[in-house]
Amino acid sequence: MKTTGLLGRVIIGTLFGVAVFLLIMFTPLPFLVLLVAAWSVLATLEFIKLLRIAEIYLNPWFLSILNVLIISAAWRGWLPGFLIAPLAIVFIAAVVITDVKPRIPVYNTFILIYLGFLPAYLIMLKSLALEHAISLWLVMFPLLLTWTNDTAAWGIGKLFGRHKLTPSLSPNKTWEGFIAGLVCSAALAAPFLKLFHPFSDLAWPYLAVIGIGLGTLSQTGDLFESIFKRAVGIKDTSNILGEHGGFLDRIDSLLFTIPAWYYLVLFYLR
Repeated sequence: MKTTGLLGRVIIGTLFGVAVFLLIMFTPLPFLVLLVAAWSVLATLEFIKLLRIAEIYLNPWFLSILNVLIISAAWRGWLPGFLIAPLAIVFIAAVVITDVKPRIPVYNTFILIYLGFLPAYLIMLKSLALEHAISLWLVMFPLLLTWTNDTAAWGIGKLFGRHKLTPSLSPNKTWEGFIAGLVCSAALAAPFLKLFHPFSDLAWPYLAVIGIGLGTLSQTGDLFESIFKRAVGIKDTSNILGEHGGFLDRIDSLLFTIPAWYYLVLFYLR
């Protein structure tokens, strides 16, 4: 990678990280809701544009509005039950609109879950932390772990990667990078979680296993998005964020780690 590309990657990643940190740690919940809603809409538009390459045409306004409703429902504490409402709208629309191909409601449903419901877990996670008066650092944790995992996997893979992980999906990912990401995830999780209730009483090896599990989900989330990109022959959903690609490219790893972390925190709080 060229030096200018690396510098752009660092600058954009840092600005994004600082913005999310400030919104999670120091602002009321509605500000985070606005960020997640905006990011969801932008990622939805990118994904719909990607599908057009495969001649799958979806209504961007219809899906964007429904995803904003899902995220708003997370703010009100109505999820997951509220999810049935936008899904019902998709099913009804498929029935009443003539000449709808079966794949249209299938992809509509997928987008509502993938780019509406899963991002909403960040809001649900902060709401959970506020409700139980636990540290907001636990809300930041899955993001910190994902970024640590991604950076370690990318850096070690660039320097020492020799064995391809999934060449058909992501030619640049290597087993060396994958393992490095998991090691760094474990190294971060164990001392970090030991500082905060309800994880402070758990054994260090168990906390490291939590890090490995979330690190695996992080890399799985990245590869999952690659299934769609490779199917239509593109590298990134857009180039609006420079070396980071598009808005969906920036959050694909988080879409699996944040929901998993939410339920793990919920389990130990109860």
